[in-house]
Amino acid sequence: MTAEGWAVFLGSWALIIALNAFCFYKLFAEKPAKEITTCPPPPDADREA
Repeated sequence: MTAEGWAVFLGSWALIIALNAFCFYKLFAEKPAKEITTCPPPPDADREA
């Protein structure tokens, strides 16, 4: 294989591995804690059916 072929081959694999690393990082990165809030009851919650 020529030098250009090796360059394309290695560049392609480098891109594939970099994309995998980026996706795994985004997938497993610690997400900020979501603030816990309570929702108010619906307006008709105090009425009996």
